[in-house]
Amino acid sequence: MTIALILLVVGVFLSAFFSGSETGFYRASRVRIVIAGLDGDRVSQFLLKLINNPTLFVATTLIGNNVANYLTSLAIVLITKNATDSSAAEMLAPIMMSPMLFVYGELLPKNLFYQSPNSLLRFAAPAFLVFTCLFAPVAAVLWGMGRLLESILGQSPERIRLTLARKEVQQVLEEGMEAGLLHPTQRHLGQSFFLVASKPVSEFCMPASRIQSIQMESTRDQALRFARQKKFSDLIVYQGSKKTNFVGFVRTVDLLVSPETATLKDVMHQLKEIKSTELFGEAIMQMQADRETVRIVVGPQGNTVGLLLIDQLTDPLLNGPLGSLQR
Repeated sequence: MTIALILLVVGVFLSAFFSGSETGFYRASRVRIVIAGLDGDRVSQFLLKLINNPTLFVATTLIGNNVANYLTSLAIVLITKNATDSSAAEMLAPIMMSPMLFVYGELLPKNLFYQSPNSLLRFAAPAFLVFTCLFAPVAAVLWGMGRLLESILGQSPERIRLTLARKEVQQVLEEGMEAGLLHPTQRHLGQSFFLVASKPVSEFCMPASRIQSIQMESTRDQALRFARQKKFSDLIVYQGSKKTNFVGFVRTVDLLVSPETATLKDVMHQLKEIKSTELFGEAIMQMQADRETVRIVVGPQGNTVGLLLIDQLTDPLLNGPLGSLQR
């Protein structure tokens, strides 16, 4: 009877352990696991390996649940035989025990891991590592079959290291605001960035035909007069008779502090190129890092598509609740 009770407790515990771990595995925040892993936390590094190899995790969980079910069934049969010789009791005992096993072996642990996935998964990770090694021979067969199917179907699980899903980063922003670490303005700014980060700059640039530029042969006074009329801080300079033949740009502030005899060529800055397929996120980071306010956008054939002003990149970030910041 004692051995049967021990088997029952072990079986219920294993069922709860693997059922809860499975929920925690899919519920846990990958952002936190990646950050902790980069900081050298061994538990998080092990969890990251499991996330990058979900077939191994599923195989270990599947084997563990089967072992738990077998031990539980065996324990119930042994307890029933010790209590009575009735064959009817042996048939009814598993049915009578099912509600208890469902509550304590499935429902309760899944609820607990659902409510606190990261902390409980970290607590369970060392034991799961032991079971992973213990079930390795059988899990290796299942893992190999899974990899074979992935190669046949041409699909593989998404691997994460430093690359994180956009949805998860947005979840972190929301959690940060709820915890009081972020202001709502910061969250809105982050969400606005995610909406446009993957769009090409060709959607934001000003077409070359619409750009108001000034000829390079213009005098300093003409350029300043043009800047006052158009209220431009940067003047696009073209050369020759073709107004889309852009050769550089001039900052109005440089004209103001330059000598009266200075020419546009003396204070002109070179226009750097950016491909029309470049993504919004990369473009705004490059221009901010280089402290640039304007770049020329070129197409796949090297033709001029238009001009990209820094304001055209910041305006989409300040839409909606952040519109007041533009004033």
